[in-house]
Amino acid sequence: MGWLRNAMIGAVVVVAAGASMVATRPPVAEATATDASRTDVRVAVVGDSLSAGRSRFLGNGLDDESWMTYANGDGIEFAGGWARSGATPDEMAAAVQPVRNVDVLVVLAGTNAVRVGRTVAQEEQAYRTIARVVGAREVIVSALPPYDWKAAEALRYNRELQRFATNSGWTWVDPWVFARSGNGWAAGVSVDGTHPAGPEQYQRLGESFRRIILEDVRTRAPFRVGR
Repeated sequence: MGWLRNAMIGAVVVVAAGASMVATRPPVAEATATDASRTDVRVAVVGDSLSAGRSRFLGNGLDDESWMTYANGDGIEFAGGWARSGATPDEMAAAVQPVRNVDVLVVLAGTNAVRVGRTVAQEEQAYRTIARVVGAREVIVSALPPYDWKAAEALRYNRELQRFATNSGWTWVDPWVFARSGNGWAAGVSVDGTHPAGPEQYQRLGESFRRIILEDVRTRAPFRVGR
């Protein structure tokens, strides 16, 4: 895309929220970028099962239940990151490592905080640590999806997270519009009340994130990728 050559681009780290725990902590996934003249947006992902894919750990690579699979390519490049099923924001902050040549950080995290009864106030430092360690120029913080098991608590967490993200100078987004019906899931989008139902729904989530990332790039133009 020609406009990308003159666009100011920030790489994306996404933190996603899921529910089931995995005990192991394999190495952080990282893709490398060596071309100083690159024009793609470098996107790094940090999170839990909503970003971890079928294997429940992002370090095993992208698959058909990784939303990043569908956002990647044609102007967006996956930069690496960390996501593990069941992780809370403070666990992500303890595990995440710097990602090279990152332009934008996208954070999708908090469903597991809701699950274990933690608040945004208790997790604020974790979000700050994730942003600081990854080192992206731009930070995008995502709304949580519906969470049927603690619906009211998830709504409250979303409101508090939006306020915290905005006050921190980060960009707040909601990629889940397609998935919502009132305060719950739209019909057919989720089976377990926590996650998208399968590859088709993760594709819609990835396409939603892709639009958000590229729109963020356009509104922040001009800037040079990787600078």
